[in-house]
Amino acid sequence: FDGVKSEYPAKGDKGDKGDQGEPGDAAAAGHDAKVNEETGYWQVWDAEKGAYVDTKYIAGGLRVVEVAGGYNFTVTEANGEPKTIFIPGGAALLSIIPELNGQNYAQDFDIYYGILNNDVDWAGHKAVNGKMLKGMYPTADRDIKMQVNPAGADADAYDWAFVSTDNTTPWGLNFGAPQAWTGKATTATRATSANGMWLLPRDVQKWDLDAAGSQGRPDYAGQFKANDGDKYLFALKATSKNNGEVVKSPFVYTFKASNVNATENIHINGLTFAPSGSSFLYGKEYTPSFDMLGFSSDGYDQWAEDSVLVYDYYLEIDKSKITDESIRKYGVEITADGYRFIAKKEAVVNNTIPFIYNYILINGQKGKTYFSVNFNDEAVTVPDKFLEDIVAPFNATVIADQTRWYGWSKALDLTEFFNTLGDAGKMKWIDAIARSMGNSTDPQEINRSVFDKRYGSNDLDFNVELTGGDPINNQGTWDRVIYNGALLDKYIEFDYVDATGKSCLTGNIRDLDKITALKVTFKVDSELGGHVTAPYYTTDGRQYSGDNTKIALPLDNAFRVEIATRYDQYEVARMNFSFELQMPTNCPIKRESVANRTSAWSKDKDGNDVLKVYGEKLLDRYDAVAADMRDAFKGVYNYQNGAYNAQANVEANWYEVLVPTNSFQIIGKTNESYATLAGISNSSLYTEWNTIGFYGTAGNMDAYTLTDVKYHHFNVYTEAKDDIILQFASRIADSKVAKVASKGTKENPFIAKAVYSTDGLQTILKYAFEVSNTDFTLADAFDKPYYLFDRAAAQGVTAALRAELNSSLVNNRQSIVVDKADPSFYGLYPSAKMDQQATNVVTYILDGAAQTANTNKMKFDIAKEVGNGKVIEITYHITDVFGMTKDLTFYVQTLN
Repeated sequence: FDGVKSEYPAKGDKGDKGDQGEPGDAAAAGHDAKVNEETGYWQVWDAEKGAYVDTKYIAGGLRVVEVAGGYNFTVTEANGEPKTIFIPGGAALLSIIPELNGQNYAQDFDIYYGILNNDVDWAGHKAVNGKMLKGMYPTADRDIKMQVNPAGADADAYDWAFVSTDNTTPWGLNFGAPQAWTGKATTATRATSANGMWLLPRDVQKWDLDAAGSQGRPDYAGQFKANDGDKYLFALKATSKNNGEVVKSPFVYTFKASNVNATENIHINGLTFAPSGSSFLYGKEYTPSFDMLGFSSDGYDQWAEDSVLVYDYYLEIDKSKITDESIRKYGVEITADGYRFIAKKEAVVNNTIPFIYNYILINGQKGKTYFSVNFNDEAVTVPDKFLEDIVAPFNATVIADQTRWYGWSKALDLTEFFNTLGDAGKMKWIDAIARSMGNSTDPQEINRSVFDKRYGSNDLDFNVELTGGDPINNQGTWDRVIYNGALLDKYIEFDYVDATGKSCLTGNIRDLDKITALKVTFKVDSELGGHVTAPYYTTDGRQYSGDNTKIALPLDNAFRVEIATRYDQYEVARMNFSFELQMPTNCPIKRESVANRTSAWSKDKDGNDVLKVYGEKLLDRYDAVAADMRDAFKGVYNYQNGAYNAQANVEANWYEVLVPTNSFQIIGKTNESYATLAGISNSSLYTEWNTIGFYGTAGNMDAYTLTDVKYHHFNVYTEAKDDIILQFASRIADSKVAKVASKGTKENPFIAKAVYSTDGLQTILKYAFEVSNTDFTLADAFDKPYYLFDRAAAQGVTAALRAELNSSLVNNRQSIVVDKADPSFYGLYPSAKMDQQATNVVTYILDGAAQTANTNKMKFDIAKEVGNGKVIEITYHITDVFGMTKDLTFYVQTLN
């Protein structure tokens, strides 16, 4: 055959011509030789068998035949004998890697099953004689995803099943033929997956209730768990269709079987592709896909994606909403199996077609849901433009006319977004927003429509979604979606604005042409009811568990916002941005003195903040000092016209400190560990805003370190702050200036002139001089002048007591001791030195020694024995009511 020597003729020849005659007729019933497509051998007709039979001759030197799982190559060896070699269609499977579920190593699957004790009437494609037959209908909650190694292996060349550790395959768990996973960034053909990812699609099959080993729920569920509730582990087993070789995955799969017969109120919630941006073209068939939510009293309350509980469905055109003429005009049809819809005619473009989705669940429950599809004239490529990554301190300020709310806004420029859309795309985008506005003229209603937020898992019709925030809300899909939905609902607002920041969602569609930016406002509620704590940013520090849990926008966590623009199911464009808010830096309460009247801030040698508080002596408590703390923190109070006025909203921002001992009270707190500035309000009384410090011995005011200092931003976010060293201090002891006015220095001393006898002998009796207020320059800790003596009356000047002159001090509460007796001498406690040694050669005499008399000056008598020209050092130990002192030294020289 074909050049191969053989005893078989390839064709029947005509009869041989005789010597005289013509050729006879062709041989009867001749059959051409042919190639056996399955074996690759030539075949000839066997008249006795009435059929073709293989010869021993190969059709050519090499023959390739596709068989299950690969190809048979048949070749001729040197001795002329044929040999068949099997070549797999893909690489041999070496290992199976499960697609792990989130953070869980074990693959936790749910199996739902329904039991029909009787046939149920049903008109769908799977119906048998108009019935869904009685039996048991189990299904997994999702497809099985896996990765095979090597990536070139053909998963379809293997039979797949689950096996337990005792190598038993559970019954009632069916899957379809393997499919190359066509998820993001993958391509697939029948025999390979570009990345080695495959899935086993779930497959609902009926199991007879009276079949052996299939006697109901206990036998079924017991395959997957022990009596104590612990789940058995299973592996995914692949068996080669060619040679029977077996490969197993790790034993990481677990299953929980649940009977949904008792599940109440199973609902189909909505078309999953409705919010996905799919475009619907005429002339193409489409298959709808739904999500479903079930509520029950036995613990089953969760999402079932892709309608896993649906056993069968069929579509109908909803003729209550469309006429037969329109159906004809648009060419709307349902496929023969009832699963797909199509609009065949171009007239359907920009029109909406209503459909009914009739379904029956695996427990025999029937229902229907309604959906509509808007058809387009072209396939829509929906751009999804990333706008910006916002990483910034949450420096919120009070929102106008909403004193409880603080907000921080950011305008995201849309220039690049519009460039991506192009002129035609931008017009479609504006048109879609205009359609979303409808006929409303209420800006708030328009905003809600344009930025329709996703509030929770059962919200499938939305324009704006918040994702991310991990790991704080990685608590399962339900918790994460609900948590982010609550954050989005309460604390993030959106608007389209013009170049001046003015809203364009006014109800006037011409304002839409002015849009230049997306304005995002992050909000915080100062009346939340307590500060939140990381990582969950709830007021109770626990995971979010619903609306009863108070939450705030998390800090230092990255989120993503996706905003779609659409009308009906027609999606025009998407934009997205990410944000990560950080601890605010715009603390309105500063560690600065308000008016420099009762407090002063400084740094010690180690750089620590030191707060000196200059208080008043409590008349009924000899050992206590009370200080007005309203002056200590700028931003709490303003000082105007001699009065402290509380700032608006100051109660929303406050300090908290840990008092180290009970040795003093701070800010109105009595013998409590914690002290706060939270109680400040516009009606705060002076007595509610004091600090009381105790010191053990006269002349010593201890410093206290206030630890665990916290600042509560907006009464919500807590920030740890540096410690504060609190020092109760004296305005006199911390005088900025204490010196002689001109004379009185060592170089230019006062002159104590000799006083002579009047008996004519001119005997020196003593040396004398005097000082008054004019001889000294004094300023307290706040650089306020103060005086040592009363003021005498003079021309144009009235007499005044020292307390009146020291108006910045409060006499008997803050000022210099008023006792005029020795050794106080009006609180000056003078002492003298001569030749650097203490001496008693000086006598001190107050002018007006009585407590009620004016003391305008002090006189000094120096003993005559001192002699002429001697310099004496005199020091005033100016003492205040707390026993704190400031030394003032001056010099005097005797002169005959």
